[in-house]
Parts: sequence; C-alpha cells; structure tokens
Amino acid sequence: MLYLLLSYLFYPLIQFIISLKNRNKEFRKILVIQAAKIGDFICTTHVFREIKKTYPESRLTVMVNPVVKELAENNPYIDEVVFFSPKDYKGFLGKIKLANHIRKGEYDLGIALNPNVPFTIGLLWGLVPTRISILPNFCGLTFRLASKFYTYLETHVSGQLVVETYLKLLGKIGIQSNNLFKEVYKTSDADKKVTEVLQGITKPLVGIAVSSGNKLKELENEKIAEVINKILQEKDCYFVLVGSSQDKHKAQEVLKLVKNKEKVLDLTGRFSLGELPALLERFSVFIGVDTGITYMADALKIPIVYIPGPIDISEQHPTESRIFWVRENLSCAPCSFVFKTVSFCKNNIRTCVKLIDPEKIVAGVKKFLETSKEN
Repeated sequence: MLYLLLSYLFYPLIQFIISLKNRNKEFRKILVIQAAKIGDFICTTHVFREIKKTYPESRLTVMVNPVVKELAENNPYIDEVVFFSPKDYKGFLGKIKLANHIRKGEYDLGIALNPNVPFTIGLLWGLVPTRISILPNFCGLTFRLASKFYTYLETHVSGQLVVETYLKLLGKIGIQSNNLFKEVYKTSDADKKVTEVLQGITKPLVGIAVSSGNKLKELENEKIAEVINKILQEKDCYFVLVGSSQDKHKAQEVLKLVKNKEKVLDLTGRFSLGELPALLERFSVFIGVDTGITYMADALKIPIVYIPGPIDISEQHPTESRIFWVRENLSCAPCSFVFKTVSFCKNNIRTCVKLIDPEKIVAGVKKFLETSKEN
C-alpha cells in the first residue's frame, strides 16, 4: 500500500519532527481510538476509567463510531468525543484526513484499541509521540509491517479475555489495574421515560434482544416465540422485546407467533442508546446472544441467559452478571474471534444457534425469576 511505503520512507523525518515538538513527556492530551460498535465500546469503558484515575489532569478524547454517540457522551471519564466512521478514512485521502484531524489535536499519547493500518498511519502522520496498540492473535502481513510504527504493543494471546489484554496494554504507560468492571451511563431523563412507557407494571420483566448486528448469531423468530410462550404459561411476568427501530419488523413477526400478546411489550425503537440502560435496569433477567445490548445488561449486573453461538468465549463474554450459559459443544465452533470475526456460516446451517434447545433458555429464565422472587 502506498501510504505504508511512504510511512517507512519518511519515518526518520516524522520521528525527528515529533522529537522537536515533544519536549514535555507528560500525557496531558490523550486520544483513545475505539471505532467499533456497541458491545466493543462497552467492553472498553474500563480503559477510559483507569486512564483518568491514573492521569486525572489529562484531557481524554475518544474517537468513536457515531453509532455509540450517546454512550460516549454520557461517560463521565471522557472529556471529548470525536466521531469517525469507516467511510471517513477510506482511501489515501481518507488517511490524510484522519491524520490531519489527529495532528490538530496535538495529542501526547495515542491508544488504538482497533489494531488496523488506517489508525496506525493516522497516529504516525498525526505526529503523536507515544503510540500504543494491540498485536492481534490473527494478524495479516500488512498490519504486522505497520505495527513497527508503534511505541509499544501488547500481544493478544488466544484464550485470554480481550478486556484483560486492554489492561495489560495500559501497563505499558504506567497504569496498573486489574479492574475489569464495565460501565454504561444513561441520559438524565431516561428513568422518567421508562416509567411512562411501562405504565405501572409491577410484575417481573424479562428482556430479550430480538436481533443481532451480526446475523450469524441471531435467534430465529420461532425460537424466541417458543421461549416466550413456555415462560408465560408458567410464570406471571412480562416480556420486553428490545432492539432498534430497524428491528421493528422482526419483533412484529415474533409477536404473530406469541399466544399471550398482552404480556409482551414491543419496545423496539422506543428508546435511544442513552435511554436504554434505564429500561434494562428494570429487568429481572435478560436473554441475549453475543450482542451489544447483552454487554449493556452485563455492565448493569442484570442476570443474563447467554447464548454465545459461534464466538470464542475464552476471549470475550459477559463477566459482571450472573450468567446462565446456553451453548452446544460443536466441532465447528468457535469460528468467530475478537480480531477475526465472521458474518456467515461456512457450513451454511448456523448449527451453533439452530441446535439450541429452547427448553435450556426457559430453564435459565425460570432460575433467575425464582431467585429474584426469593430476594
């Protein structure tokens, strides 16, 4: 790639320019790049907290995907939020645009939590003196060549939680912590809106994510409806269908298969991402595949019936909540990893999701509902 060749060619000059401007070794202005989506953003909130605890006087800027706008803006540890989507740094001109934006920030430290070539080049051309990132366990030749431009790298080891890898990375800059606790913050008026929508319901609420950003992980409509029908036959509770406005059609298809529709609330699209934590806090249990809302429930310590499907659970899974695992031991799983995600089944049958027995999900929900009742 042209920009990689140029980086190697002009690296001595770039480092010389950086040395001239970097006479103060303190990390007064810090940039963290986390451009992934909801779940990955939530799984890095401990990074923001630990940075500000160690460097409370620093100004922390976080570059994020616009989809997590409210979550980032509500986080008290973040001083400034910058929005960049993949299309913004596409192509050679996009790399220049990214580098110029970073250069104008005059950052002393840049942390790329998404290890890729564009952010590597952006931090280098943006004249950031100290640049750190992750060396993935699945790493292509191009990034391996580009990774030479980092000041420090932390290798992600297969079988290690990626949230632990992030903390080890922070150790390179003097931040020592083993606190993996994730955090999400709601908007100021979120509780009021949730109260108005729920209209005085006092029975236990069971939340379920009707879809997933990665369709490989998604539960079928029939399975969701079967779980709802079985639970409502035995338990006096309400189900809440959770998702974005784009999930409205799928939620309506699920509702067509539900027998006791009066006990099911379709709240897809009713709450923004910043309001959603207030809704999840009302749940007695949440049913979710490996998706962003599941990690939001995890951060809020909501009991979770967790269906990991194709992912490698040794690398990433809910850690804060009480978890009831629903999974099958298959030779083809895991096939999706933190730094090597897949969006389609190579066998074209999604066995890891389709073989899930609804009765196992029902058992997990009943267990948590009974525990909640006892408490």
